[in-house]
Amino acid sequence: MQKQMLNKKIIICICAAAAVIVTAALVLLLNKEEAFRSIMVYDVEGTAVIERESVGNMDAVENLYLESGDRVSVAPDSGMRMKLDDDKYVMAEADTIFSVEAEGNEADSKTRICLEHGAITNEIQHPLSAGSQYETSTPNSVMAVRGTIYRAELYVDENGDINTKLCCFQGKVGTTPVLPDGTYGEEVLVPAGSELVIYEDGTVDGPRNITYEELPVQALQNLRSMSENGQFMTGITLEDLTALTDEMADISAESETSEPEQAALSDAVQDSGQTDTDEDTNEDTEAEEKTVVSNTTKSASAKTNESAADSEAQAEETEKPEQTPATAEDTKPKTTETANGSSSSDNGGGDNSQDTNHGTGSNNNHKPDHDKPDYRPVIPPQIVTHIVTFEYQGDTFATQEVISGQTVSEPLLVPAQNGEWDFDFGTVIQADTTIKWIDNT
Repeated sequence: MQKQMLNKKIIICICAAAAVIVTAALVLLLNKEEAFRSIMVYDVEGTAVIERESVGNMDAVENLYLESGDRVSVAPDSGMRMKLDDDKYVMAEADTIFSVEAEGNEADSKTRICLEHGAITNEIQHPLSAGSQYETSTPNSVMAVRGTIYRAELYVDENGDINTKLCCFQGKVGTTPVLPDGTYGEEVLVPAGSELVIYEDGTVDGPRNITYEELPVQALQNLRSMSENGQFMTGITLEDLTALTDEMADISAESETSEPEQAALSDAVQDSGQTDTDEDTNEDTEAEEKTVVSNTTKSASAKTNESAADSEAQAEETEKPEQTPATAEDTKPKTTETANGSSSSDNGGGDNSQDTNHGTGSNNNHKPDHDKPDYRPVIPPQIVTHIVTFEYQGDTFATQEVISGQTVSEPLLVPAQNGEWDFDFGTVIQADTTIKWIDNT
């Protein structure tokens, strides 16, 4: 009997030990996946808010690590850059809302950016592994890539429809329309240097050559920053991209400067109108008093002025050809009739016509937005940076890119409840550095 009880105790101990081993293995596996799928706020210009279901809302700050499922809202006149793992970047422009999902590990990573409003530029520096996926979805499309640079934008046309515009700058993007009934249309492959529009009803316009002049300043600044760091943009050189970016930035600055001046002018006109109303009574009284004097003076000098005026008029007629006074119609911009029956307006402000080299079916509803703020590159190419790697149990927990001579920030999230990073965070970083977690248990 005692022997049977002893055997039962042994069996129970073995089962308990097996359960502990399985639990520990699962914890290590989950930690490894989270360690690889690093999602970090790389840079913030202005204001951005992170919505997390378990926490609520929090302000986005540099080196803040996000979780899969977080929702990001970038305020107007702002911008944010986000780094996934070590080779994927998402650059969100002003007034943009998106959520990010990142799961799996290096062999089968799954990344999905769900764009709800605004525009983002994606940079995948290295080709994905055979089992990995990277997608950007909008309400009416899904874009899948393996290694590329592309921009996705949601915009509202003159009919109130929400459309998706895709620009592929490097590599290629496969995009599939999502039809109004929820089914998928036929996939369209967009090569480098091309763009297309997917309308709300699922119809596709393109691909055609990218019109870089229609991109907003923030997008051009992002492309210029990547080009200066060695990336190649199909269809435009770095020199032309630099010149175009500077030109659009100047136009944006002039537009921002003119708005307060126009407001001040409007206020001045209103104040002037009020002053004129208050002085109408006094002016009417003074006008009546001056009428008698004016009429007397005019009658006395009329004869002298008439003779002088007749002499001057005869002299002018002999020297100048007869001219017709300008009318309001003459001051309007000239309108030229084109061969296809459409008209174009020449107001001296440059050529606003559509590029005829893109083929038929171009998107006339999408207008260039030059009023968005300038987005400056965060780290100039001449500045030396170093990679700081945080390790936990031999695996990469997180990484940070630090300018040489500056200090590294301690991660807000930690891999375990007990322990600390084996590093003095007041130390200046002068080379690539690895920081390990010390478990105190």
